[in-house]
Amino acid sequence: MRSKNVLKEDIEAGIALLEQQIEDARHLLKQRPLNNKMHAAWSEETRSCLIKIYGPSSPNVRSLESTVGATPVWMGMPPEVAETYQASRLERSMSMLKSCIVSLKRKAGNSGRE
Repeated sequence: MRSKNVLKEDIEAGIALLEQQIEDARHLLKQRPLNNKMHAAWSEETRSCLIKIYGPSSPNVRSLESTVGATPVWMGMPPEVAETYQASRLERSMSMLKSCIVSLKRKAGNSGRE
């Protein structure tokens, strides 16, 4: 999906991948406290999806990798604070994926005009 002449079907497949990742993140957030291994697996799978869609050097991939939580981080923070931080990181990652979907939908709408 990285070239100028992207097929609408490829864009739609990318949207479907990201929508599934958002749904998976919602599922993770419902299971508190967060399972660190599941969160790490979700992050890696999401990274793979973004690479498939945008390529490995995309700012979208780097954006996911550098997502920070809404609270400060420090050594020795209590487990409940760390869990809240991880949940906020996951929520922010979901927001980033939603913006990617909006962008892809715009691209799909314009793909027939190029």
